[in-house]
Amino acid sequence: LSAAAIVLVSIALARPLRGSVETSSQTEGVDIALLIDQSGSMRFEDLEEGLSRIEVVKSVVHDFAVRRMTDREGAADNVALIVFAAYPRLLCPFTLDVDAITGFLKELKPVENRAEDGTAIGVGLAKAVAVLRESNSQTKIVVLLTDGENNIDLITPLAAADLAAQEKIKVYTVFAGRYEFGYDMFGNLQRSKREIDTSDLEKIAEKSGGRFYRARDRKDLERIYAEIEKLERTKRVEKRWSETYDLYLAWLAPGLLLHVLAWALGSTF
Repeated sequence: LSAAAIVLVSIALARPLRGSVETSSQTEGVDIALLIDQSGSMRFEDLEEGLSRIEVVKSVVHDFAVRRMTDREGAADNVALIVFAAYPRLLCPFTLDVDAITGFLKELKPVENRAEDGTAIGVGLAKAVAVLRESNSQTKIVVLLTDGENNIDLITPLAAADLAAQEKIKVYTVFAGRYEFGYDMFGNLQRSKREIDTSDLEKIAEKSGGRFYRARDRKDLERIYAEIEKLERTKRVEKRWSETYDLYLAWLAPGLLLHVLAWALGSTF
């Protein structure tokens, strides 16, 4: 009994432990408002042969949204989809459901009603700012894509840019289109040589801290959205902690009990 007591106490003195290590990863995503022009001119075909502008845009934006919402590093982003022509519409509020965003993108097409046609860049951006104002995210951005010049001044593009700057919302502006199109006196669609004025888009990006891009084909558009994706990243924060539990009592208690028992037996029988 004395020998067994010595063994148990020796093990207890070695202080056996049971450890538990846990890791918690926290990543704050970016709230991204995708603002897309759906005016009648988006049906023109000059970004890729055989496809309208809006078909190419839908494809590229679809891939961008999927990458941002299913980030392999766990930094999934909230994405909202807003479209505009003469008037803006919130098609999909902020969501982490990638199927919801891609579903609305698939159904996107240029407006058909002439009364709804136009390019209200300022009004569309103001709508995106209003939607992002309700967000609690520290990082808020708008990716504004259009293929024309603003022609509705209910809210001017620069006034909307001021609103974005006040709310600390960064706006990336993308002009998608190779040519300007118009109709001749006989009603035939003609390609114009006039260079489109992109100064409003450039100023919006400058005022809000974003960047302006010009896409003349699908490759340009894919490169632009890939660059925006790289610019707007959040760092992954990992927290690690450990807990340990002493096991020596499970050895010490029986060791002391055996020692007392050995002493008692030695002093009696």
